[in-house]
Amino acid sequence: MMQQFSRRKFLRNTSCALGAASLGSALAPLASAQPAASEITRIDLGYGWVLQGAGGNVFTIPGMNEDGCLIVDGGLAANSDALLAAVFDITKQSRVHTLINTQFHPEQTGSNERVGAEGGVIIAHENTKMCLQNAVMSALFEGRYGPLADAGIPNKTIGNGTMKFAGQEIIHGYLPAAHTNGDLFLYFPILDTLITGGAVTTGQWPVLDIRQGAWMGGLLRAYDTLSEVVSADTIVIPAHGPITNGTEILRMRAMFTLIHLKLAEELNKGMGPDDIVAMDLFKEHEEQFGDNSQFLDFAHRSLQMAYVPN
Repeated sequence: MMQQFSRRKFLRNTSCALGAASLGSALAPLASAQPAASEITRIDLGYGWVLQGAGGNVFTIPGMNEDGCLIVDGGLAANSDALLAAVFDITKQSRVHTLINTQFHPEQTGSNERVGAEGGVIIAHENTKMCLQNAVMSALFEGRYGPLADAGIPNKTIGNGTMKFAGQEIIHGYLPAAHTNGDLFLYFPILDTLITGGAVTTGQWPVLDIRQGAWMGGLLRAYDTLSEVVSADTIVIPAHGPITNGTEILRMRAMFTLIHLKLAEELNKGMGPDDIVAMDLFKEHEEQFGDNSQFLDFAHRSLQMAYVPN
């Protein structure tokens, strides 16, 4: 009951306070990326679809009065043609009206230039727009990414608020320093569906882009926020990995809370990132999430940057 009350309070406060709004260079693959795929697979949710295989999870619904469909994230550029062909096939629409980037990484923004060139609206957080306008470095890949061509730069920026598409209210929120410095989540109340952006991955550890503002405290704060949005049965679409539910968000929040406390404790003892990795902490979660070396390394480094004076 407490969780349901918190969720209702979150949705009511968000809607009342914010109101409704109308709607590179060569680089190595990201550590969190799905490999480039020749086949795009589809998961039918009954009211929309999740497409996998383009580099990250992509959500799409057809427009109604809009001239075209909505997609959330756009896969890698190398897979954009295959992804958009699948989107147009399942939505029975011939263009993307609106593309929302949940953050700036290549797996989320690979369709920007094509969608923008064809007249689509591209929406992102202002920090994501800034990254895409420049050649930026990341903790997750070699070299730099961007700038994108002018057509691929988001032409609308959002933070906390609401919008509408195809008659659906979409609550959107900023998750500061969760995975990058420009992370967004999207929640569809009528569909009880949450798109988390890069803060949530399933079957693998999330990746903290510590060169672009992410840190362990920001990740934990993101889970606090998302936990206020979901109910047990909310459909949760992570950035990478299988679809999950609100119960799993609450479980992961508890797990990351314990990890944060343990890393802070070890930092106070003078332990460094190499020490943390060598200690092989939280091995019990590796069956579900895989090797945790990179996650613990980045998480501990982020705490050092936040808490240890220069």
